[in-house]
Amino acid sequence: ADEPLRPKKARVAEYAVPGNLAFPLVEATDQKPGPSLGKTITLNEIQRDRITRIALENWSVTTKGASKPTFNAALVDEIYRTELLVTSGSKPVPLQRVMVLEISQYLENYLWPNFDPESSTFEHVMSIVLMVNEKVNDSVGSSFLS
Repeated sequence: ADEPLRPKKARVAEYAVPGNLAFPLVEATDQKPGPSLGKTITLNEIQRDRITRIALENWSVTTKGASKPTFNAALVDEIYRTELLVTSGSKPVPLQRVMVLEISQYLENYLWPNFDPESSTFEHVMSIVLMVNEKVNDSVGSSFLS
């Protein structure tokens, strides 16, 4: 019997960055990408984004053997409220914010490893749902979910 064709598994590359050269080449700001970005985001905008700074401090893998800070559920709740929560009508989740979180590997390095079905907050669960949804929409989901 013929088996259905499955998409090839995508591989995500992770590169160790020596010392403190990860992203601080450009000074980080608290600016969010502007509405004129559409569906693209530049490296410069990623480097300047506050999420990049938060990621470097909390979940990014920048050097081997470096210890990560302890998990902070309040940080997950804050990121959900400030970056992912839609408060008016039927507006979609801000795509640029989800893209920056995806690039920082928020799901793989912070949300999922620290998920506890007994104690995780609503914001933690919804953040996982939104990040998995983004992977599926980007056609990365098949390799992520298998």
